[in-house]
Amino acid sequence: MYIDVRNLKKSYYLHDKEIPVLKGISLTIKKADTISLTGPSGVGKSTFLHLLGTLDAATSGNIMYDQCNIQTLSDPEIANFRNKNIGFVFQFHHLMSEFSALENVMMPLLMRHTSRKLAQDKARSVLSFVGLSERVDHKPGELSGGEQQRVALARALVHDPALLLADEPTGNLDEKTGQDIVDLILRYNQTYGTTVFLVTHNQRIGALFHQRLVLDSQGLRSCV
Repeated sequence: MYIDVRNLKKSYYLHDKEIPVLKGISLTIKKADTISLTGPSGVGKSTFLHLLGTLDAATSGNIMYDQCNIQTLSDPEIANFRNKNIGFVFQFHHLMSEFSALENVMMPLLMRHTSRKLAQDKARSVLSFVGLSERVDHKPGELSGGEQQRVALARALVHDPALLLADEPTGNLDEKTGQDIVDLILRYNQTYGTTVFLVTHNQRIGALFHQRLVLDSQGLRSCV
């Protein structure tokens, strides 16, 4: 997915006082690119990711996804666009504890009214990709932290998103396990051409991505 961000701004309001968070970000993300975003806490990294993911609306500015201007869509149209085109992975896996790994990964497809057989086959395929073909029937409580995050990654990828957004996906894992998750994300990008945008505090992980960005009090800049 090709993404063009122009003069994106986001402010929050507290007691009628404007608190600007993003102050005019412009960025071009090419199809199948991998981008990492680092920077100090509190500068708006997650806010920016949420705007890219259509989970929140900008105060002003535009985001173009291929030829689609998301600001012109209704709320139901935005939700439909997000469900079809974007996958999310967060620091905490948010798996449903009462369901198996397979059932957790199937859920996004079932919510799209995909047949149970097709959803099950696709979920097994993605779980195999992340190395969990032998753990499909285990519930989250029976899996390690790294395995739980692999299930969350599989769930984000099961509908073949054009864009994968990852917000600190390794932040709750040890270094080796976190590296394994990042390796899977980059391998998926190389295999299927999914555009990847990842927020991280880990400079070493950030350096593995094709385009490295830094967001701080001065704004957004490339890290060469």
